[in-house]
Amino acid sequence: TKIKQLEQEAHKAAGQIFMVTSNAQLRTVLFEKLRLHELCENKKLPKTISKQQQSTSEAALLQLQHLHPLPKIILEYRQVHKIKSTFVDGILSCVKSKNYISSKWYQTSAVTGRISAKHPVK
Repeated sequence: TKIKQLEQEAHKAAGQIFMVTSNAQLRTVLFEKLRLHELCENKKLPKTISKQQQSTSEAALLQLQHLHPLPKIILEYRQVHKIKSTFVDGILSCVKSKNYISSKWYQTSAVTGRISAKHPVK
C-alpha cells in the first residue's frame, strides 16, 4: 500500500506518469522536464560511470531533495521497495495457509547443544 501511495505521490510531483523504478525515465523527469540540475548552484551532481549522464543515485537525490519534493519521494520509495523485496516477499513465500511460518528444528546440529532452526517449510 505504501509503495502504491509513494508511486502516486511521485507522479503528482512530477506532473506526469512514469515508471518510478526506471532510472532512464526518472533521469528524464528530473533533468529534462524539471531541470533540477540547473537549480544546484554550488553542487556538482554525480554522473553515471558508463555514459556520463546525470546520476539518479542516492547521493544525487540527496543533493536534489531540497529543490523539489520528487527526489525525497523517490528516496522513500526505494527504501520501502528494498524492505519489501528483501524481507517481506521472502517471508510471505514461507507463510503457511494458517498464517504462520514453520521451520525444521534440529536438536543435535548445533555444537553448543542449543536447538536450531533451518529452512522454513513452505
